[in-house]
Amino acid sequence: MGNVVTIDDGRLLLGLVLAVVLLIVLITKWRVAPYIAMLLASVLLALITGLGLQTASEAFAGGVGGLLASTALVIGFGAILGSLLAESGGAEVIAKRLAGLLGPQRLGWTMFLVGTLVGIGVWFTVGLVLLAPIAITLARVTRTNLLVPACAMLAGLSAMHGLAPPHPGPLAAIELLGADVGRTILWSLLVGIVAGAIAGPIYWMWMPRSLRPTHFASAPSEPSPAEPSEAAPLVPDLIGGEPLGSDTDAEPSDSSAPSLAVAVGVLVLPVVLMIIGSAAESLGTSLNADESVDTVGRSLWSGLVFLGDPTIAMLLGVLVAYALIGKQRGYTTTELSSITERSLYPVANVLLIVGAGAGFSRVLIASGVGDTIAELAQQLPLPPLVFGWLMAASVRVATGSATTAITTAAGLVSVLVQQDDTIHREWMVLAMGAGSLTLSHVNDGGFWFVKEYFGLTVQETLRTWTVLETVLSIAALLCLLILDALV
Repeated sequence: MGNVVTIDDGRLLLGLVLAVVLLIVLITKWRVAPYIAMLLASVLLALITGLGLQTASEAFAGGVGGLLASTALVIGFGAILGSLLAESGGAEVIAKRLAGLLGPQRLGWTMFLVGTLVGIGVWFTVGLVLLAPIAITLARVTRTNLLVPACAMLAGLSAMHGLAPPHPGPLAAIELLGADVGRTILWSLLVGIVAGAIAGPIYWMWMPRSLRPTHFASAPSEPSPAEPSEAAPLVPDLIGGEPLGSDTDAEPSDSSAPSLAVAVGVLVLPVVLMIIGSAAESLGTSLNADESVDTVGRSLWSGLVFLGDPTIAMLLGVLVAYALIGKQRGYTTTELSSITERSLYPVANVLLIVGAGAGFSRVLIASGVGDTIAELAQQLPLPPLVFGWLMAASVRVATGSATTAITTAAGLVSVLVQQDDTIHREWMVLAMGAGSLTLSHVNDGGFWFVKEYFGLTVQETLRTWTVLETVLSIAALLCLLILDALV
């Protein structure tokens, strides 16, 4: 590491502690934007460790540029794809069709599958705005306690948001740790589905009635503008209007909504391409060593790797969505352009947080704090996955931001992962993603979204949403520890 400054470990750890404390105080007490807080924390860290402001500035800029170069377009394309599904009625089509196929007796599992499927390509808050009226209406029609379908849906959405690329947090961690996108997607689907099922339909169906909230509203309400919310700008554009009708088997009222095949197809296409590209890339070494493979075979392999690149895969997903959804909905090019522009308004905030997190992580490494943390982690009687989970969980509980938590944790454990080849990088990404979901409470914008959309009190939200997130986080970590022990 060319710019690492060798300083006493005690001074490095003191600098880290003070920088993290400053970060937490700025975000929680003074409501400073996370990306500004990370920049100021980097300056403090540089001053304490003696790194030098110019060196710190270069390191911070290098971290921001390095990460955003490979993730900015992916995150932007993901936002566009999610908005197209949202505004065209595609998510509604998926929810109603699954509800009709599985029946009212399995409403919890239906909404979990809907939340998981929609959550692959749609941000959590957008998915909540889209699916909350569906869960409320289906619960009313089937006379089911809203607690079960609502929490099952939230578990699916949250599991995908915290664990699966191309969501910003996991994508940033993949880049910082050098993990493989395709393998991370596969493991995130496996771990996310198992952990989400435990935290969603399974836990809430068997939860003792004495612990259940005494009230669960039957109609959604608008989020209060006075409450903190990182994603408030999404609501006016994507709320989608009135609650759905009572016929769970019917198609959406808008006959021009995309078909189920189109809605699901545009959602999973980028995921499938990235998985195929990852598999092709992993075969690259053996393919290049095999002289019997002809030019056509090598060209095919090269093409699959190209199509599986996250940026290309997401671009193709957007182009296919433009063509298929635009045709079925009858959107003009002007309307498609308008949807695209609206979808990108909230992306700027996310990109700044992700980029600043990468810059802060680079300063941690350049100052030598990364090496010190790696040495400390190796001496602690904790599995590396638990250490990564704890780092992300600590920042999450303190700041309320899952994206801040996972990017900060990735910077702390990146050197540890690089020094220890036995650590499974994809699993470490998921461990930090699981930690970033822990104990959502009043400093988290998602907490207030859930509270307002389901008409809960603060206490009821703590007993439902906060418990759900914590169970999901711990269940995902346990899944990863079991995999680590068996594989």
